[in-house]
Amino acid sequence: MKANFERALHWHLALLGLVIVALLSGLLWQQALPWWQIVLVSSAVSGGLWCLHKQRLAKLKRIFSRAHWQLEAMLQADFSQQLRPHFESGQVAAFEQQLIALGEQLHQQKSRYNSQIFVIYQLIDKLNTPILVFTEDSRLSYANQAFESLYRQPWQHYKGATATSLGLEEAQQSWQFISHAQAARWQLHSSYFYEQGTRHSLLVALDITKALRQKELAAWQQLIRVISHEIRNSLTPVSSLAQSLAERATSAREQQALSVIEQRCQHLQHFVARYGEISKAIEPKIQKIPLGPLFESVRDLFTSQHPTQQIELDCQAHQCNCDPHLLEQVLINLVKNAIEANQAASPTAQRVRLRSYYLSPAVVIEVADEGGGFANLDNVLTPFYSTKADGQGIGLTFSQHVIECHDGHFEVANTNDNERPGAIIKMILPS
Repeated sequence: MKANFERALHWHLALLGLVIVALLSGLLWQQALPWWQIVLVSSAVSGGLWCLHKQRLAKLKRIFSRAHWQLEAMLQADFSQQLRPHFESGQVAAFEQQLIALGEQLHQQKSRYNSQIFVIYQLIDKLNTPILVFTEDSRLSYANQAFESLYRQPWQHYKGATATSLGLEEAQQSWQFISHAQAARWQLHSSYFYEQGTRHSLLVALDITKALRQKELAAWQQLIRVISHEIRNSLTPVSSLAQSLAERATSAREQQALSVIEQRCQHLQHFVARYGEISKAIEPKIQKIPLGPLFESVRDLFTSQHPTQQIELDCQAHQCNCDPHLLEQVLINLVKNAIEANQAASPTAQRVRLRSYYLSPAVVIEVADEGGGFANLDNVLTPFYSTKADGQGIGLTFSQHVIECHDGHFEVANTNDNERPGAIIKMILPS
């Protein structure tokens, strides 16, 4: 039967006092023994009781020492060992029971927390937004698959790498990219959490260019719809009046002038109809297609029309997830622009390269020419902007719109080839 520590301690002290008093009183009263023997017997009894008292104190120290180890283990989130109670009642027993209850409660909380962390990490893996986790010393400990859209490598390849080596820096409780190009495209949101007693940094990278493009495109679509509506309302009666007047005109000059008016009205209506395509919502029907036959089909379309132009195919990425009809329309438009750029540059510019390759986790399709490159890269993707004499400024804008509807990225740049400078257009499509 487990005792009460405090009661046992009190009984021992009381017994010690009673025994000493009884011995001294009895022996002195009877004067049966000399005083020095009385003192010796009393000391022996007192010593025995004191040793018993010391054992109790030593046991109490062991209990608190074990409790101290238990608390240290709890601080380290180690619940593999539990304190065994030594008493059933009393203050020490209550302390032991509270410590055991605390350990069980913390163990349950840790189990729930681990379950929540597991669910959170599973959710992070499913998101298509790059999410990175750094340790307290700014080393990469975890990331999701979308990490590859930032660094073109699986995150395991960079596990343990410092934030600086990944082009990141922390300043004033916020994170940012060191590279201006990445900072212009990606916006970082950071927060902190604690796992196993250490602080971790959670970084979420948002592609702000896509959001900006959507707002910009929505503004252009609204503008085009308004302009198209007003132009159509004006052109329709003008064209009708021109036809009526042409039937009543008596001189050839008047008939020719009215015919020109009617033709220009039709041209403007066609022009407005083409720009109206930008304002239409595009819903691509995604499927996996082979890129080789698609490239060959585009090449064969221009070979007979432009026999002097060499359309080189380099199909390293053999498959792509896309809408085949929309992608073919984009490639025809871009190859046509490349051929026209070559012809306008010089007679020696005769090569157009159509290339595909894998850039984890995406497929990249490139169209490159030797036409000298774009004179103004800042405005090349602006609707209505064109450097061609008869250009309408819709081809690249429409192509960009189609690729972004595939959740892809559209890039326009000039090549670094000094001997044969040209333009290169990249379409990065998710795999």
